[in-house]
Amino acid sequence: MKLTRLALTDFRNYTHTVWTPEASILVLTGENGSGKTNLLEAVSLLAPGRGLRGAALPALCRQGAERWGVAATLQSGLDEFRIGTGSDLSEKQRRTFRLDGENIRSQALIGQRFSCVWLTPQMDRLFQEGSSGRRRFLDRLVMALSPDHGRQIAAHDRSVVTRNRVLSERPNEAEWLTSIEDSIARHAVAASAARLALIESMNAHPFENDGFSASTLHLDCAISSRLTTQPALEVEDWIRNSLRQARTEDRQRSTTSVGAHRADFMLSDTATGRPAELSSSGQQKVMLTGTILSHARLMTQERGYAPAILLDEPLLHLDEMRRHALLDSLEGLRAPVLITGTDAEAFAPIAGRAQFFSIRNGTISPS
Repeated sequence: MKLTRLALTDFRNYTHTVWTPEASILVLTGENGSGKTNLLEAVSLLAPGRGLRGAALPALCRQGAERWGVAATLQSGLDEFRIGTGSDLSEKQRRTFRLDGENIRSQALIGQRFSCVWLTPQMDRLFQEGSSGRRRFLDRLVMALSPDHGRQIAAHDRSVVTRNRVLSERPNEAEWLTSIEDSIARHAVAASAARLALIESMNAHPFENDGFSASTLHLDCAISSRLTTQPALEVEDWIRNSLRQARTEDRQRSTTSVGAHRADFMLSDTATGRPAELSSSGQQKVMLTGTILSHARLMTQERGYAPAILLDEPLLHLDEMRRHALLDSLEGLRAPVLITGTDAEAFAPIAGRAQFFSIRNGTISPS
């Protein structure tokens, strides 16, 4: 798959830009604040979800403008298709999607044709912060292979919010709570099963080369643990019973004690068993990067194409050996790869294999 055209209209610091890259590996260099990450964010918004920053819609619009838009043309073999997203013409607070010129209602339709994974400097703190960020990272990987996963997670989380509100305001509505808990159970099992399937597949096919040691993925989740030994319907019944018995305690704590939102995701070095949270910044970066590359290879094997890979300042914290190992790995992915940095010289090992661009004040020019 290749990105052959990207058009930005009043997006972040881009007024109106049409970019027509030719290579699969695209190196974007420029000073801080020039718009490199904004360009990656624009590509990420073409896939289902809220993009690599998770920003509110008004924040995506260029200052002084009223609406924003991003459109791309992609090639996969002999197939060419177009994706667009941006402010809804009738309501600025809503976002619309288009596929080959037609408005679509389900983002899952986009996910069947195009997906993204990314690595940003903010994710360097992934193993020092709470579990929610790690779940989002894992769920993005799952969505790339199973577009329906996003709908399952969204429906689950809505039901959890509703249950917490009903417990607080109308705790005696037993039938209503039973219905909500049934929804939580169904969506929690579906989401947990998809997470578990991805982790098992990736652990069976780890990414490993001379500069990157293999990493093992771990899912700390009571639901997934049960799914390894029990049928899904039995696990759903266990969730329903657990939630019903926990209503009083959950009301006191304003929480839902069982569900897919209680899972955590971790990495460890396969050879040493050292967990990511006890590793150095460089080692954590290696684990995360290896996970992204392993996922891209798995997607190519299972769906016939890799996701777009967005790497924002990926060489930070990596020693020279691992920098070369990462850059040498990109060509074999056969995926659109957008990679940023402040210094073009750092990417010299892939000169001739990648296309280089300079970003300055929201403009893109060959370099």
